[in-house]
Amino acid sequence: MKVSLKNDKWIFKFNSVSISCSICKDNEFYNVTFILNNKIIKIVTKNLDKTFLSLEKYFNKKTNFNYR
Repeated sequence: MKVSLKNDKWIFKFNSVSISCSICKDNEFYNVTFILNNKIIKIVTKNLDKTFLSLEKYFNKKTNFNYR
């Protein structure tokens, strides 16, 4: 996984997909929002590391899909 920041958006590049996320902190929770297949995905988490490691495992094993 590669991570970068562009125009106040976090860019996460996995093997087969790149997602552009907005991450906001609300009290002790983080709100992660991104678009995938024309759908808005919202994730609420306390631990960003575990969340993105889980997303990495998911997207990297889904190599037969072409996400953009």
